[in-house]
Amino acid sequence: MRQYGRILWGLAWGCCAAGTALGQGDLAVYDTFVRLSPAVFSISVEIPKEYILKRYEESTKRLREYQESYIDTVTSSTGTVLNYNLIETLVEQWGRQLEVLKNQMLTNNRVRGAGFAVDPHHLVTLSTVVKSATLGGEIMILNDNNQPVAKAVLQGIDTMTGIAVLQSNNTTFSTFVNLDRSPTQLPVASYIMTIQRPYDLPTSPFSGMIGGYGRHLKLFELERFIQADIPLYPGNEGAPVFSPSGQLIGMMATEFHIGRWPGVAFIIPAEIVADSAEGIIRDGKREHGWIAGLALKPWVSGVLIEEIDQNSVARSAGLCEGDIIVGFNGDRVNNNPWDLVYRISKTKPNEQIKFQIQRGNSMMDVVVETVVRKEQ
Repeated sequence: MRQYGRILWGLAWGCCAAGTALGQGDLAVYDTFVRLSPAVFSISVEIPKEYILKRYEESTKRLREYQESYIDTVTSSTGTVLNYNLIETLVEQWGRQLEVLKNQMLTNNRVRGAGFAVDPHHLVTLSTVVKSATLGGEIMILNDNNQPVAKAVLQGIDTMTGIAVLQSNNTTFSTFVNLDRSPTQLPVASYIMTIQRPYDLPTSPFSGMIGGYGRHLKLFELERFIQADIPLYPGNEGAPVFSPSGQLIGMMATEFHIGRWPGVAFIIPAEIVADSAEGIIRDGKREHGWIAGLALKPWVSGVLIEEIDQNSVARSAGLCEGDIIVGFNGDRVNNNPWDLVYRISKTKPNEQIKFQIQRGNSMMDVVVETVVRKEQ
């Protein structure tokens, strides 16, 4: 009996030791999931059926116009007649595909995405999720059972960063994500997690690592996306990403695919999410400052102005081709043009920026007033 007791005690001690071996990281992830998962919601946005029918009619009309314009080119030559028959067949196939697409969209006329509460009455999500709301579609917030818990209205969209804010006055979110803490940049290969609802399943945690910063894939320069290996499932664009301790790292935004290879996920950093969301909540919009007409390139000591439009505000303010920008409002500038573009875009319209310029062997300050950056 004593031997049996010692065996049980040894097993119990081994289990405790194994639990400790799991580490504080695992406990932190569990705590973050339990604490913050109630702040994450599925969002369902209606595409108005009138809009679907209108787009179908417009597409059908363009198809008929294309067909008629091709008929006008038909001659008696054999080759042209064969081409005409081929076009007739293609137009018929396209027409059938449009009809199928219209019926499918009328049957399931909702866009799904994710969002998370940032205060008792506001959710943050992606503009692509709620774009249908600009057409008059209804926005519903869904719980873990995919049941509507509240209606929401679109308060505003930051067209440059893709951040949107929803407001719901008929419900109060008891749990929300803190935007006030600006996390320090975690090193590459740091452990991160997200809370999603894959394929309309209940709230689920997923984990991965940061793959890199400052990734530039054509359209990603301004957003300064974070590369990660976290899976992004359909309907989960807009889901929050956390450090194990619950610090907001950013928002799931998109995947980049080449052919049939697995996609690489990209995250909008928390700093940008917070800046856009707080501006929209406070002012109803977040407009970005811009200095148009500059062509920039890396240089040894800063960023070189390679070209400048003749009629630009920048030229009127005193900037010239060949100037090297070495300072921005008193801070040193590195030689990455996209970092400078990002710093300009963080300003507001009609805000003055003081550039420190190296022109030949001379140093000088040039003050330029920003304008509103238009969607590109």
